[in-house]
Amino acid sequence: MKNVKKSLLWGLLLLYFPVMLGLVGRHHQKLVCSEVEVNVLDSLKNGFVQPHEIKNAVLGKFDGILGEPINALKLNEIETFVEKHPAVYNCEVYNTIEGILKIDLIQHKPLFRVFEKGRSYYIDEYGNEMQLFDNYTARVMIVSGVIEGQLDHLIYLARLFRKDLFWTAQIEQVYIKKNGDYVLVPRVGDHLILLGPPERIDEKMRNLKALYKQGLSPREWNKYKVINLKYKGQVLCSKNRNL
Repeated sequence: MKNVKKSLLWGLLLLYFPVMLGLVGRHHQKLVCSEVEVNVLDSLKNGFVQPHEIKNAVLGKFDGILGEPINALKLNEIETFVEKHPAVYNCEVYNTIEGILKIDLIQHKPLFRVFEKGRSYYIDEYGNEMQLFDNYTARVMIVSGVIEGQLDHLIYLARLFRKDLFWTAQIEQVYIKKNGDYVLVPRVGDHLILLGPPERIDEKMRNLKALYKQGLSPREWNKYKVINLKYKGQVLCSKNRNL
């Protein structure tokens, strides 16, 4: 008897699913696009892109998208179009059973901002140049001086600072001298930090953090003009601003 009941149950299920799939398919064919919704997934971290800006661009590019059958929308083309925006790193486009076209996107993440030869731009976390935007300025480390040939070192340094809240809060700017020495400009304290050439960076920053946390009190941060980390195994503090 139990086997008969199981057989009947499985038979009903096998009949149910094709019927439901058919109904859903017919509903989907009749469904039209009623709205376009844009979701900037990382909007709390960066504000280069506004949802209404992307929505208006999509409606302008794909005229007549509202009211069009939802299964006729060219989702791949819409994704490709949105990803051409200079601030958009990745985009996913899909539709819902209610007829809403959803656009989820992630922005490029700038690591630092460069001032070089009369122009300024960002370098993102993948080492790509990224233009500036009038509507939003990212709070990132500033880099200036002789930049050529230093990109890999700067990316490493910026990533090191980003992983450490102490350095994120303390280091405001990096200046590269003609001889290749790096000079760090802190937010707190009337001193400069001579990092020297971009080698043994982790060791130098550990020594500097130890000096900040164990060797100097906050009141002493303005006592010295230069903290020199250039030489291996040494942290030299000077009252003269000679670099």
